[in-house]
Amino acid sequence: MKNILSALMLVVTGFSTSAVAQLSARCSLDDQLTTTTSAQGRNAWSRKCGYISASREAFLNSENEYQVYTNACASYPTVQPGSTCAQYVPDNEAAACIAGLVKLGSCVTGCFTPTQRVDFAGRQLPVPEAYANGMKEVTALTPAAQPGLLSFANQTIRAYVAGDTQEDIFLLKTREGRSLEVTAEHPMLLNDGTMVKARTLKAGDTLMGADGKALTLSEVTVFNFKGQVWNVRPQSTDKAENVMSAEGFLTGSVRFQNEWAADDYRLSLRDEFEVGGL
Repeated sequence: MKNILSALMLVVTGFSTSAVAQLSARCSLDDQLTTTTSAQGRNAWSRKCGYISASREAFLNSENEYQVYTNACASYPTVQPGSTCAQYVPDNEAAACIAGLVKLGSCVTGCFTPTQRVDFAGRQLPVPEAYANGMKEVTALTPAAQPGLLSFANQTIRAYVAGDTQEDIFLLKTREGRSLEVTAEHPMLLNDGTMVKARTLKAGDTLMGADGKALTLSEVTVFNFKGQVWNVRPQSTDKAENVMSAEGFLTGSVRFQNEWAADDYRLSLRDEFEVGGL
């Protein structure tokens, strides 16, 4: 008898299981900073108060990441059910220092500009319009999806993410006539199934289209944007079920930018294994 096993390549290093759970909570539940201003404000505060060095601050800013802490968050005391956050931590340099915090790790900022359309249960809508219309599901890959044989299903939306920002936006244009505007850290799926940050892309790179076609980038340009950026966080924590369709591209949800930012992800071809003797 033969079984078909679908493999997603994932590498997580440097964190215990409990630390990963806490980092996930900070990045996606109670300490989600959606703008560059807030993220850099947190890093500046952390450096001022002696939690990180100036070089660490510069590195986090260059990666669009921000420092987070165990059991402390920006949303305290108004936290969601399930949060372990027990005290407030600022996101601006001018705030007074707080002693005794324990560093946990870092989270990532990044989203779509408000005009970019995402597939919400079969409807192509800009994210803010989907939010205004009360859309409760977003279309994403299924765990069985693989390059050359994509399959989709609707996923329950846990939260919409929005924030005001002023930062560089990457405009991705393909030879096939498609285009997408995203922030620097936004996760994009290459045609080989590897998830990468938008800022690493260049003309000639090949992305995977939502229709399974290879999309060759003809141009990658950067422009400064001031306004609101948006993203979606599905309820599911399966990585394939967090790969969504946006303007005909396959792209990752906000989970790839935060709790999975340190992971390597690849949508892999199915491997066939002989398991008859098991």
